[in-house]
Amino acid sequence: MTNAVTSEWSTVLSQPRTRAGSLVRSVVPELPGVYAWFRDDECVYLGKASSLRSRLRSHLATSLDLSRSTLRSWVAVRELGLTREYTRRRPTVMTPVQVAVVIEWIQGCDLSWVATTTKEEAALLEVRLLSAWRPPINVA
Repeated sequence: MTNAVTSEWSTVLSQPRTRAGSLVRSVVPELPGVYAWFRDDECVYLGKASSLRSRLRSHLATSLDLSRSTLRSWVAVRELGLTREYTRRRPTVMTPVQVAVVIEWIQGCDLSWVATTTKEEAALLEVRLLSAWRPPINVA
């Protein structure tokens, strides 16, 4: 890992964290950037967004449809032993009980973000970060 990427990971990991279940969406900027989800103080998922507020809202959704959130879909695969194809199906075939497991898991995470100037900058930052280390849910 280069010093620059190590520094970028340090920046991501040092950002203030908010419990997902108590996040006030209005504090999330509508700017592009990268965001990180943490469980037990470990980064488990990293993503990019052209609008952090909009993207985090899709990950925090409570609808039965998991197809609009890679994080929600992979959590269902991981926690419920389902296939990715099943969790991404549209119209959804997820049951309220299954989705409740996903919602509870996500709301138990902490999250942070780093805003960038442009969505291209966010995309490049995500690529550099993930080329150095892939959090467990990004590996899937």
